Amino acid sequence: MGKLVFVKAGLFTTIQDKGRLNLVDKGIPLSGPMDEEAFHLANLLVRKDPGAACLEIYMGNINLYFTESCQIVCTGANAKIEVDSKVYATNEIINVSAYSRLNIFPFSQGQWLYMAINGTFTSEKVLGSQSFYPKITPLAKFSDSDILIYSSSPTPIPSDFAKIKTKNLPQMIFVPAYRGPSFSSLNKKQQFTLTNTSFTLSTIQNRMGIHLIEKLKHELPELISSPVYPGTVQLTHAGKIIILMKDAQVTGGYHRILQLSARGISRLAQLRPLSNFKFKLIE
Repeated sequence: MGKLVFVKAGLFTTIQDKGRLNLVDKGIPLSGPMDEEAFHLANLLVRKDPGAACLEIYMGNINLYFTESCQIVCTGANAKIEVDSKVYATNEIINVSAYSRLNIFPFSQGQWLYMAINGTFTSEKVLGSQSFYPKITPLAKFSDSDILIYSSSPTPIPSDFAKIKTKNLPQMIFVPAYRGPSFSSLNKKQQFTLTNTSFTLSTIQNRMGIHLIEKLKHELPELISSPVYPGTVQLTHAGKIIILMKDAQVTGGYHRILQLSARGISRLAQLRPLSNFKFKLIE
């Protein structure tokens, strides 16, 4: 067993696995990774179950100390990764020696990075999941000087194991989405605006949801609460558009005009405040 010491824990570093599935009817948020595609890739590269627990790191700028040797991989946001002064990229296996320090510098692109280990990160499972969530798990996030126990696999991954080239985000992001229950209640002009406008992410965003700057005026009647899920695009009475993310509540009283696909959630999660994107309807 090794100890991973958070010398500098960063803004928001947590453990996330596949989340608390099948508990929505009990009012428990799903949780899990913001960028599911990057999360699955990290586990794939260390030959693990795609839903295994990873570190989820927001915006980088962290410093970690490992007491035992291990192999890790980082995916998601583009970042400079340094282990004992040697520089690595994302999407490649990194051999970490005992008593090594790892620095992840502020990300050059994207917001969420996933660190998987060829082995296991050990933390308490609550309601069948290791995913951090305030008032459900003992920790809401890691703080400086916190310690995480890990174990390494006895089967190392060969150093020549294929790595995947890091991709830059395109200038215009298209976020795939299905029509929501209230989409048909919008008039044709509103539907056209929703599916053709370049929207801007506001600075109001976290693991619960993301607010958009642009509004969509409407005269739809108020609703009683109805089920919502990560990726639900809500339209408030005042015309604000809110996209729910992985830690969102399970019911809401606003119109559900779109529902992002899993890929759509992953793409949106990596966009920073004031970034632009367009919804792309999935027929």
